[in-house]
Amino acid sequence: AAGIRFDDSSVTVTTSGGDRIVAGQLWSTIPLTSLMGLVEPVAGDPTPDVDGIEYRAMLLVYLVVPADRYTPFDAHYFPDGDIAMTRVSEPKNYRDGPDPTGTTVLCAEIPCAPDGDRWRLPDQELGEIVGDALAGCGLEHPRPVEVAVRRLRFAYPVYRIGHEGTLNSLIDWTDRRSNLITFGRQGLFAHDNTHHALAMAWAAADAVGADGRLDRKRWSDARRSFYRHVVED
Repeated sequence: AAGIRFDDSSVTVTTSGGDRIVAGQLWSTIPLTSLMGLVEPVAGDPTPDVDGIEYRAMLLVYLVVPADRYTPFDAHYFPDGDIAMTRVSEPKNYRDGPDPTGTTVLCAEIPCAPDGDRWRLPDQELGEIVGDALAGCGLEHPRPVEVAVRRLRFAYPVYRIGHEGTLNSLIDWTDRRSNLITFGRQGLFAHDNTHHALAMAWAAADAVGADGRLDRKRWSDARRSFYRHVVED
């Protein structure tokens, strides 16, 4: 999107291609910082400052390994700060399905700063970092035949001391928009699991009445319940 304008009874989204979409409500899961950057300011109720709201980026490094299985485990965790990745999962071990024989894929998760040095490394070099780190931990070097990388600019919220004041001002601003819901890990700056994000979506749907109007109190009550979410691994 290139711009968002809220009116009393509608919201208009202008796309990067110049198209205009008018709707009764806007449901957003994009990062709060991105949302505020798209909203057209309104006299007397400007969009809040987003300074203090920071997201951690993530590199997903996929290694194609010429073996039926790399290990029998779903995932390995690496809490040591000297190891680039925090987790390496093997999706083939999460399910029983018609997977190809003689091939498996590892997914290494490397947190980093957006636009930092590691963020800009070539795919092959990132694959070498993961392979060497696995070998250094006593696991077999995966010897990948292919490496693919996906770069996620907004992966985790960063909870700096004092961020609560800025976050509360952003949430208060969204509450003043009767036609706006923001939810999800990026939309509510919440370090949650996938099932938590799904619960947020169900709660948002339940907050819409038969007349299509959003019950702000019901949504606010549901949002408070999200604070009880506990991340599970």
